[in-house]
Amino acid sequence: MPRLAKRKPTVALRPVGYARLDDYVHRVGFSADGSTLAACAASGQVAMWDVPSFKQAGQCVGHRQSALTLAWHPKRNELATGGQEGAVRLWQAGTGEERAHLEMGGEGTWVEHLAWSPDGATLAASAGKMLRLWANESDAGSRLAGEVPAHKTTISALTWMPRGGGVLSACYGGAWLWKLGSDKPVRSFPYDGALLSIAVSPSGEYLASGNLDGSVHLFRTDSEKNWDMSGYPMKVSVVLFDHDGLNLFTASGPALVGWSMKKFEGTGGRMFKGHLGWIREIACHPHQSVLATAGEDGLLCLWEPQTTKPMLSQEINKSGGLSCVAWSAKGAWLATGTNDGTVSLFAVEGLGD
Repeated sequence: MPRLAKRKPTVALRPVGYARLDDYVHRVGFSADGSTLAACAASGQVAMWDVPSFKQAGQCVGHRQSALTLAWHPKRNELATGGQEGAVRLWQAGTGEERAHLEMGGEGTWVEHLAWSPDGATLAASAGKMLRLWANESDAGSRLAGEVPAHKTTISALTWMPRGGGVLSACYGGAWLWKLGSDKPVRSFPYDGALLSIAVSPSGEYLASGNLDGSVHLFRTDSEKNWDMSGYPMKVSVVLFDHDGLNLFTASGPALVGWSMKKFEGTGGRMFKGHLGWIREIACHPHQSVLATAGEDGLLCLWEPQTTKPMLSQEINKSGGLSCVAWSAKGAWLATGTNDGTVSLFAVEGLGD
């Protein structure tokens, strides 16, 4: 007797709630345990909401100018934010109480990038050409643990190597790997151009950069091998590996291109078609090969690596476009921010555990 093919479940986004901030939403992000959602805006507003009730869980008052970036501690319900006033602030989830104020140079020194080490012991922050590392101690507070020599140009991206391998910074001319206690980089990854974004594969084997010249560069971290993938329609603003490192996703304007890393040879990029406006942010599901993209066209799209058309395409904001997107730690929730100040929370249905 013939068997019926197993029908794939339909993926859906169930709206849970939305809130309005005063201005452009720069970032949204979930706490490590998924219980709290945070967002920061161009007005300086930083807000927190309980998940899944979407009731406000804290209003973080302190930024006098635009709040540009945020990063949740990987193990504690503690939020770091930075912005145009030249300082990093640490906030306690649930209360919005300010726990620490870390000076990065004062007003006019924009803090644009924050990144916690995988163990949560160190917070890296960049402002202009400056990179500082702060030791984060839950009882004793935070203290300056190190500062690397000034970069030649403004730092464009920060990320950590897995398993305590150090922090990577990028600017014009390449990327550099730093470790606490050293005023010289452990390793350099030179590139003759401006790097806009960087990502490290989960194994730490590869470093990818998205570049101003419309290319993606891939470095082996254990050798001098590297590859250049060119031909993008414009600058490559986002690069990101998926949860198991088997795929590298890149965004250039409205173009989404995926590269298989199973046997990488610098060829065989796949074009994913679905966005008409610029892709502002990419977020990968923490445990599955599912990708979310947020576009200036107001679309939130979900993708699978093997299919170049979206498994879901949903218009979230007709007028203002999307500015950012984030998954919760278990992949049960998605959050978006918009150009006109709306933060939305969605329950993701149909993906399973």
